[in-house]
Amino acid sequence: MRPDKGRMILSLAMACIGETLGMVPYIVIAVLAAGLLEGTLSLDEAVWLAAAAALGQVAKFLFTWRSSMMSHGIAFKALRTMRERMAEKMARVPMGTIVDTPTGAFKNRFVDNVNQLEDAIAHFMPELPSNVFAPVLAMAIVFAVDWRMGLAGIATIPLGALFYLGMMRGYKAKMARYMASEQKMNSTLVEYVNGIQVIKAFGRSASSYGSFSEAVADYHDSTLAWFRQSWVWLALVRAVVPCTLLFSLPLGVWLLSIGEISLPEFMVCITIPLCFIGGVLKFAQAAGQISRMDACLNAIWDFLGLPELSRPTERVELSGEPFSFEDVSFSYHEGAEVLHGVSLRTDPGTMTAIVGPSGSGKSTVAKLMAGFWDASGGTVRYGGRDVRDIPFEQLMEHVSYVAQDTFLFDATIADNIRLGRPDATDAEVERAARAAGAHGFIERLPLGYDTPAGEAGARLSGGERQRITIARAILKDADVVILDEATAYADPESEAAVQRAIEKLVAGKTLVTIAHRLSTVASADQIVVMEAGRVAACGKHEDLLASCPLYARMWAEHTGSLSDDSEEG
Repeated sequence: MRPDKGRMILSLAMACIGETLGMVPYIVIAVLAAGLLEGTLSLDEAVWLAAAAALGQVAKFLFTWRSSMMSHGIAFKALRTMRERMAEKMARVPMGTIVDTPTGAFKNRFVDNVNQLEDAIAHFMPELPSNVFAPVLAMAIVFAVDWRMGLAGIATIPLGALFYLGMMRGYKAKMARYMASEQKMNSTLVEYVNGIQVIKAFGRSASSYGSFSEAVADYHDSTLAWFRQSWVWLALVRAVVPCTLLFSLPLGVWLLSIGEISLPEFMVCITIPLCFIGGVLKFAQAAGQISRMDACLNAIWDFLGLPELSRPTERVELSGEPFSFEDVSFSYHEGAEVLHGVSLRTDPGTMTAIVGPSGSGKSTVAKLMAGFWDASGGTVRYGGRDVRDIPFEQLMEHVSYVAQDTFLFDATIADNIRLGRPDATDAEVERAARAAGAHGFIERLPLGYDTPAGEAGARLSGGERQRITIARAILKDADVVILDEATAYADPESEAAVQRAIEKLVAGKTLVTIAHRLSTVASADQIVVMEAGRVAACGKHEDLLASCPLYARMWAEHTGSLSDDSEEG
């Protein structure tokens, strides 16, 4: 909000002016009542006073409306900026931060937490000071008329403040629990929706799905605890504070009867306090807004304060040398190292296959190459440079990463492919789709390349979705292609098509592939065998069969499964 500081101060000033003008009708009422009781009020005076009250009310509306419009504009701009900064932050934090955070937590931060700040910025910031200013000004007028009537007018406030303190007892902890339970419910709701197919397949329901029902119950309990803490005390505050006449009326009547104050002064002193009741009550509710705003902001600041992948902004000169790992170690979480002293090298224009049992660290190596994480120890180099010294955008110009988990955005098929190169023409998009073997089935979709991917996703097989992601990588035309088990989820019918698409993708490129079907990488220029986070062996297929027992065993198991499949066929 810093760029709009001046406009927010102006909004606050207009809100204060509006509250001040809102007192005019109350003063007019006091003068009219006094004139009527004394019999001194003429019709002309009554008309002019009524006009003054109307003008005051209209002026209050105009100033308040303009203040609100300005503060809402500032609020929506600030919330947009906040969401943009969080989105930019997601691109700069390690992938582990994203993977380890439930989707519902991101939804909570981006949608719920930010939305809840709208009231705080648009209403709370300009209105809270005006809600303090108006009562202070009103009571200053009453004290100026008679200090005793001033004290009587604020006599109920100390009792209201006592109830207010009761409301605040343990409030922060209950609010924190409420916010945490809300976030947990959002997270489990997203998980429940994503897993609905499995839940239905096993005959489970929302009520029987433990995590979801527990989260809903916890949210229910924390909400009740919050309301029990707040609303009884707040009801007492609302009941007591408005009763200004409880003290000011009998005192005013006595002072009037002994001639200490005049009738107009009496009417002003009992009428003016009535105009600030609304402001005081809004101020009493501010504690809830402050606590909620504090919890929302803390969740956002905690995310914005997460460690980032540190990358320079100035482009660097790169040699033609592809990736090399020099004694690389890596931990996703502190104390749980998954790579131990890994050293390997890829040569330009060659194919390097990384194989090994599940959990051996194959995909971790690929993700370190793509710059998704930084090595905990050792050095990952590309083009002769430590990848930490290469701007992320520059590294991505040279590297295409195709994961086993295909993901299509909720945009058209063409736009999903165009992610590889946003300025690509329709003809270039189609050329990439043809090279990936995707053009045929895309043309059969209702709107062809303009079909929304969300709608098409239900019609496409895993292999077809994979070919769209390969078309995206072909369009990018990077020097190095990293395939992280790109055919893992391809159905048998389309696996051959995916393989042909990959061959076109990697033609003339440096290829690094993570493979679970050894037959697809037997011809690789170099095969790196991973075991328990270490490089067990490195060489060509024939050499590894003779020198690496682990690779020989994996090959025997693979060829045995192929034989079993052919016999069943």
